[in-house]
Amino acid sequence: MYYRWIDTEMPDSAVTDIRERRRRAWASLDLEEHRVKAEAEEKAAEKKEWEEYCVEQRAFIDDMKRKNQEEKLRLEEVYRHREEAHEAERERKRERARAAKAAEEAGDGKGKYPCWTQ
Repeated sequence: MYYRWIDTEMPDSAVTDIRERRRRAWASLDLEEHRVKAEAEEKAAEKKEWEEYCVEQRAFIDDMKRKNQEEKLRLEEVYRHREEAHEAERERKRERARAAKAAEEAGDGKGKYPCWTQ
């Protein structure tokens, strides 16, 4: 529908009202644009912060894995050394028992007990 103004002059209050509506419409549009832009910047900042956090966590996890691997290797080395020492001690005791058994068998038979036990 089209309206035609019969009276082409508008009162000052109507002109002021129209200008005020137009100003408010532009202000609300501008405010909405600023809000959208601020939200986008906030989301970008949060995303960047999250990515930095993830990178830090990955580095921390990788560091912990590396430390755990080093600790595991160190413990394996300690256990291997302990086992080697234990096996050497057992071998020393076996050798001593073999020597004692050989000495007993080669005893001179002089007494009731071999000389090395007295």
